[in-house]
Amino acid sequence: MHRLSLYGALVALLLALAPVSAAPGKFYIIGMGTSPDLVTVRGDRILRQADLFIVEDDSDRQAWKEYIGDKEVWVAPHGSRVGYGIDPNEVKDPDLRQLVIQNAKHRQEAVDKIRQAVEAGKTVVAPCWGDAMVYGTLWYLEMLPKDFPSEVIPGVGAFEAGSAALKKSTTFGWDTNSVILTMGDFVGRVDTNEKLMRIGTSLVIYTMHLDYPKVFGQLKRHYPANTPVAVVCYAGDPEKQKVIYSTVGRFLSEVDYQNLPADLHILFVGKFLEKGQARIDGLIGARRFIERQHGSK
Repeated sequence: MHRLSLYGALVALLLALAPVSAAPGKFYIIGMGTSPDLVTVRGDRILRQADLFIVEDDSDRQAWKEYIGDKEVWVAPHGSRVGYGIDPNEVKDPDLRQLVIQNAKHRQEAVDKIRQAVEAGKTVVAPCWGDAMVYGTLWYLEMLPKDFPSEVIPGVGAFEAGSAALKKSTTFGWDTNSVILTMGDFVGRVDTNEKLMRIGTSLVIYTMHLDYPKVFGQLKRHYPANTPVAVVCYAGDPEKQKVIYSTVGRFLSEVDYQNLPADLHILFVGKFLEKGQARIDGLIGARRFIERQHGSK
């Protein structure tokens, strides 16, 4: 018994002296929705567990102060994405080349911080307005190892919130059954908006730096003048949300598009705004499938 007691005491002492490994950390990108009250249940749970936050602007501290509180915050400026994917050596303008190099350094510093914090057992959260998977910031993940502990929690984006404001589904459209999400053209783009418009299906246009006269000039070449159009401002915000209706032909003359809230409105184009869920064939062709899946009554 005495030997057993000594053995037990020795084991206990060794366990006490053994280094304690940190609990596994993880990096999250969380879609915050278009309004603070649209955060998902899963997102809310992780946000409250977070040890530190990465934001793109100081104003985000105020927007998400309920979650951030006095926790550590890093700022990785939105503008640091400028130059991502470009080889600095191929940039001829010296000032622009320096900006590309500087932003690459900022991105690497942010990724290094994330890696170190997660390896130390911390929960790191990068909150993103709307849904991070639609024009959100994801370069963090792309620069980290593929097996790095991470997760993207989806949010309610402008597309979903805007559709809800319209109370119409963009995937319906009388004789169309698809929707294209797009934004203004940029240098080097091959799937230009003019090409996409030739299909004639529903469009959801994110309006960052959008050239309205150019876009509506293109729309008039491919859509009838009476095609319905809607702008949703502050989509999902219960106090500020506003919907402006028009048509392809009248929009530029009757909508004060120059004074719409910058980056806080989204443009919808298509028959679905008028036709709703109605389909040209009345779903007759899908009748048997519907009966098999859902019954005949």
